[in-house]
Amino acid sequence: MGTFDEFIAELEAEARAEGPEAAAELEAFRLHFSLARQLAAQRRALHLTQKQLAERTGIDQAEISRIERGQANATTATLGALTRALGVDVRLVPLS
Repeated sequence: MGTFDEFIAELEAEARAEGPEAAAELEAFRLHFSLARQLAAQRRALHLTQKQLAERTGIDQAEISRIERGQANATTATLGALTRALGVDVRLVPLS
């Protein structure tokens, strides 16, 4: 068994071999989990529990957990509430 980076590289190679649709699906997957990781990291950086964040935002703690694990697609309203409470912003950034 290889490293996680090797696993990801293998997934990317498979997606490229399958064609543009598979590559786009993998990129969407990557972006989805990137946002989830960033939200969780910011919450932890502020020393907040999911319960505390839930109290600040009015969003169910279970929903915050699902979002952070990448198992839920947050609405723009939910993202807005979370980012305001975490003191961050969501922006569109051109791909390099």
